[in-house]
Amino acid sequence: MRNPLNREEHQRMNRVGLLEEKGQFRRIQQLDGAGLLLTGMTGTGKSALLLRALSMVAPDQVIDWGTSKACDWYSLRQAVYLKLDFTTNGSRGGLLKRILETLDETLGTDYLDDHKRTTNIDTLIVTVGKLLSRHRVALLVIDEKQQSTFEDSPWRIEFVLFYLTLMNLGISVALAGNPLAFEHLYIFSQVMRRFSAGGIHRLEPAESMATQWWTRDFVPTAREFNLVEHWDVPIEVRRQLEFDNSGGLPGLYMPYHVEVQRRALRRGGASARVTREDFDRAVKSPRFQNIKDIAVSVSSPTSGTARAYLDIPAAREPAEGGKASGTAKARPPVVPSDQAVVLVKRLLARYTSEQTKRTNQLTKQLEALKSLSPDDIRALGVTQDLIKELEGKLDSSVQRKPAKRGQKPAGEEQPPT
Repeated sequence: MRNPLNREEHQRMNRVGLLEEKGQFRRIQQLDGAGLLLTGMTGTGKSALLLRALSMVAPDQVIDWGTSKACDWYSLRQAVYLKLDFTTNGSRGGLLKRILETLDETLGTDYLDDHKRTTNIDTLIVTVGKLLSRHRVALLVIDEKQQSTFEDSPWRIEFVLFYLTLMNLGISVALAGNPLAFEHLYIFSQVMRRFSAGGIHRLEPAESMATQWWTRDFVPTAREFNLVEHWDVPIEVRRQLEFDNSGGLPGLYMPYHVEVQRRALRRGGASARVTREDFDRAVKSPRFQNIKDIAVSVSSPTSGTARAYLDIPAAREPAEGGKASGTAKARPPVVPSDQAVVLVKRLLARYTSEQTKRTNQLTKQLEALKSLSPDDIRALGVTQDLIKELEGKLDSSVQRKPAKRGQKPAGEEQPPT
């Protein structure tokens, strides 16, 4: 964002303040606000990384500018950045009012009270754009983007257009969340170009105990939280247990590290001493037992004990020389025949549900794209080739749709009689 004391910037902000309709934003001189995507499954440390980066880049979130005769103001309170979580209901109105709420919490204003009865989305978009510009917000960070609230949202294209509008006003936008939440963004060239300005970053679990950032950077620092005097466990055994039971995820390592120490401290005595038994009992504790299931799903997805979490992306292929768990690759379990039948039925039902879901999403996406104005189509970089490609995918999806019991699947050739 330009210097608030710059006279040209002040004049541009005055023009923004006079806007009354969403379409009028295009009349304002457009600035190239950057975009950034930070993705990763739960436990990879996205939120902690964002907070740390913000504290380093802008240690003073609020700046009070004094009287400026050149800009004709008595005072200006600037919020350098705003950070908020995406709404749990995935609605546009919910996000816009959460932005107002965060602005109030940061600056001590009452904008949410002034606009809490506003229900028209276009009016709220104009209001939010003007207020963010008025307070010279340089960066809007939206965390906790999930598949269910963003990727599956019927307004996902409208959300993207809103973010592009903010970027054109000079407000950079950083989105963070589950990788599954952003799959629809990758088909729009203009969107990818704008978000690539800040980078598209994906955080992954450590592939093995030898992963450099895990061994060199994270684990030594995490171990600095230490309340016990003695660790009576061989260092290699400790490293293996910590990696296997955390799945290479920082967000799972710390709860396990804390629980192990809690077991040792509860024994009492003049000094605390951690044993191998403390590591084993920590895994079975009520505080960590369910978390351990996430680690198993990450490190050994084919294991018979792995749970099928809907928000964990497909495992990435291990790098050469690396292994997904700290030990040997997991082998597919031998499933008894009766369990195999149940498992196959469950997988088939899930596949059918997923196919129906994808077909419905494609249908809604095509309808949304065809209803966009020419200006919105240009903003997204949508081409006629993309429309045809989506229509082809929809036709193919319909043809593959599973048939009802006793019927042949659509498009399947009937055997000769």
